[in-house]
Amino acid sequence: MSSQNDYRYVQYLPRVFQQKSGESDEHYFLGRFLRAFEAMLSGTTETAGESAGIEALLDELHHYFDPELAPSQFLPWLAGWVGLQLAEGVEYDGEQDNQERTLAPMQILPLAEARSTVNRKLLGSIVQLYKKRGTLDGLAEYLQVYAGEEAAIQIHNYEEPVRCGIAQRVGINTMVGAAEPSYFSVHIILPAYSRSLLQRKVRNLQEVIRKEKPFYTNSSLNIEVPQMCLGVYGRVGMETLLGGMTEQ
Repeated sequence: MSSQNDYRYVQYLPRVFQQKSGESDEHYFLGRFLRAFEAMLSGTTETAGESAGIEALLDELHHYFDPELAPSQFLPWLAGWVGLQLAEGVEYDGEQDNQERTLAPMQILPLAEARSTVNRKLLGSIVQLYKKRGTLDGLAEYLQVYAGEEAAIQIHNYEEPVRCGIAQRVGINTMVGAAEPSYFSVHIILPAYSRSLLQRKVRNLQEVIRKEKPFYTNSSLNIEVPQMCLGVYGRVGMETLLGGMTEQ
C-alpha cells in the first residue's frame, strides 16, 4: 500500500475520496488516475527518468528567450526571430552547445547557469546592433563579436591627412595616392592558434563586412596575426601567440 504522500493530488480531494486505511494501490483507482495528471502538471521522478511538469516549464518560460540561458536547440529559433544567421563551428557555438545539439533529450529545458559563446553574445546584442546598421561604428561592434574580445579592430576611412607625431603605416592607416570613392579599410589584430581557425574566422569576418558595411562604400580587410614584440604585443594568449600556429 502506498502512503498518501505518494499521491500528492489526492490530499486535495474530499476525505471520502481519499485512500482508505488498508486499501491497496490496485484497488485505489482514483489515486492511480490522478497520478497521470500529477506527472503531466507537476513532473515525475519515476525510474524511467525525471521530467519537469507544465508548472515548472511555465515558471522557467522566460529563460527560453534569454540567449544566455536558452537551451542550445532553441538558439536557431531565437535567431530566426531577429533575422540572424548563426555561424557554425565550435569556436562560435562552444563545445557544450555543439555537443548538445546532437543529442535528443526527453525534454529541452533552460540552462541552470548562464553560458557565454559568440552566437549567444551576438543574439543578445543584435537588436541594438541593428540600430547602427549601415554605419562604421555598428560594423566595428559586429566584427568584435565575431573576432572575439581578444582581437583589436581599427577602421580607417582616410579622411584625415598624414600628420607628424602620429604613427602612420602605409596600407593600414595611411594610403599613398588617391583612394576609391567612399573607401575605408578594416585592420584586425587577430590571435589564432591554428591556420584552419584563422581561415574560418577570416571568411566570417569578410562576410560580415560584405553584409554590414554602408552600401555605397568600398573596403578592404587587413588581418595581422601577432607575434611576440616587446613594447607592442605582450599578453600571451591575448594578442601574442608563442610557438606559432598549428595546422589544425
